[in-house]
Amino acid sequence: MAFVSNSLRSVVLAGIAMLSVSAGAAEFPLRSDDLNLNYRYQTGNHGGGYLQALGRDIGAVRPTGGNSWDGLVSDGADPTVNSNHLIYGRKVYAMVSGTVVGCWRNAPDNAKAGTKDADVLNFYIGVGGNHVWIRSDDGVYAMHAHMIPGSISSSICPHNATKFTTPSSSGWIAPEAAVSNGVRITAGQYLGLAGNSGNSTGPHLHVHMAKDGAAYDMPFSHGSTTSFANASASPVGPWKMVAGKPLPTGPILVWAPHSTAYWTVNNIPDERYQGWFNHFVDSGEMPENIPCTDNGQNYNTTWVPSKGAWVANHGMTAADMALKTATYGAQGYSVYKWWYCGSYRSAIWRK
Repeated sequence: MAFVSNSLRSVVLAGIAMLSVSAGAAEFPLRSDDLNLNYRYQTGNHGGGYLQALGRDIGAVRPTGGNSWDGLVSDGADPTVNSNHLIYGRKVYAMVSGTVVGCWRNAPDNAKAGTKDADVLNFYIGVGGNHVWIRSDDGVYAMHAHMIPGSISSSICPHNATKFTTPSSSGWIAPEAAVSNGVRITAGQYLGLAGNSGNSTGPHLHVHMAKDGAAYDMPFSHGSTTSFANASASPVGPWKMVAGKPLPTGPILVWAPHSTAYWTVNNIPDERYQGWFNHFVDSGEMPENIPCTDNGQNYNTTWVPSKGAWVANHGMTAADMALKTATYGAQGYSVYKWWYCGSYRSAIWRK
């Protein structure tokens, strides 16, 4: 279990439970550690019908001040250049474990964002461009589309042609993209790089799922979201855990999980610390160091893969810490590390 509090309120997070959500929940196909620490992914409702009705087109955005965000690498960047989009070239990971049943890997990107290759328009390049279809063992089909040419390994996709010999506008697995006896894929396995191939108006990752011939609402095991209505969102959130449910409807920002590893994030303002704490616990981490500075206004943190039972609190007075140490001690916890900055303390207890 993991607990965190500040001087005003307490939030209880079951760290172990957060890592054990529904077995049917999928991995989010992108990760936070492939972006700048302060960048987020952005998505909304998909406009397509049929199997894509519950799909998502995912981009990446950076904060530009206040509650504003932008999807280009810098102010004034040419939006027609594929590589000027933050999402372009980001790693794509398999949402489910299963077998590759359809794919394409060498279709060219559309030369400019906002345009489509002639072979896309005449259907010699499939609607998904460079893509991977995975069928899970329980019959869910997961599509990952529009990746950069050559970024999908030939060990995953055996098709090496750039375009079809016979046009296909299928929203399902195109005949020439079908794979027999495909390779096994594990959820979270690297597939390729987000690009702008196929029926795409600009760099993004398109994902959707289908089961029994119908669109399937994608439940994701980890990550958190906040509303992006009117292209506006506070970096502070509120960030709500996905926790094995489908993403909320409407435009949202997604704080994708980090890979479980060893991480350092410094200078976290107090008002954002709770969000960072939740994010890392959701990613399978526990705090190793959480020293406060500036009388509790900022935190410098390091995180390690979660192991065993632990408790962490921040924003405590000396009296708060003494009381919590006694309370947690009665539950078998001992102080592992603690810090003070002015009148405030932060601490970690472990069993």
